[in-house]
Amino acid sequence: MNYLNERMLILHYATHADALITERMYALDPELKAPFQMSAASLMAALNLRLDRAERIYKNIQQLRHRNLHLELEKQGIGFLTRNDPHYPVRLQMIYDPPAVLFYQGNLSILKKTSPLAVIGSRRPSPEAVPIIEELLNPIPADELLIVSGLAEGVDGFAHKWALKNNVATMAILGSGFTHIYPPSHTPLARSIKKENLILSEYPPETKPQRWHFPQRNRLISGISKAVLIVEANEKSGSMITASCALEQGREVLAVPGSPLKKQAAGCLRLIQEGAKTVMSAEDIIEEI
Repeated sequence: MNYLNERMLILHYATHADALITERMYALDPELKAPFQMSAASLMAALNLRLDRAERIYKNIQQLRHRNLHLELEKQGIGFLTRNDPHYPVRLQMIYDPPAVLFYQGNLSILKKTSPLAVIGSRRPSPEAVPIIEELLNPIPADELLIVSGLAEGVDGFAHKWALKNNVATMAILGSGFTHIYPPSHTPLARSIKKENLILSEYPPETKPQRWHFPQRNRLISGISKAVLIVEANEKSGSMITASCALEQGREVLAVPGSPLKKQAAGCLRLIQEGAKTVMSAEDIIEEI
């Protein structure tokens, strides 16, 4: 294995997938040798860290350098991409804080699809959500379409299932490691996706889901996509965080309007009020992807 990739993998684990710290290490030394030669105090000064954080990273580096992480991943059927890998998603390279490493299971070739569309929404959608998804997505040509979502309950799960049912490529991006699928009820869905499609995570396989992982995950959902379609969303929700990420990244935000009497419509109506594109038909989506 390429030594630079090996060092990047170790540092990704050591920093608990902190993309910005790993980027600072890379800026410090493009060959990533320096972090392995530095004391905790040196890491603190060079990377502008608190001492306790620097000490944890230093300790992790010392422990991890003696493990064969590449082989451990291979035995679990897990691949990984570093930022200098030619298969690393081009759109993610352009966001503010791309992960140094992406772990994957499944078919990497779907990353070549030219029309990646994020489809997200409420975890507790209204009964209309499924027919809305079908009405909007069925007419879109399937050849280059890639449905991107977060494997969450509700709209995310419906979007993945629609793609599988209709032989459309789909990719799930996790807020946890592969050995801790969240929600656990979607473990069979994850298994179905990775057979011919793709699951991605910036978190090492044994990482349990944490509340703060999901906003981090959302920046990848929007970053890897050309546009973000929000089917339903409460005004304070993960979907609104993804919409905010999309706007920061220069991605188009597409929102499906709904009744102001329905709480699941509040987020979409707010986004439309603030300038998101109103989606009334498949043609509105096709124009953007």
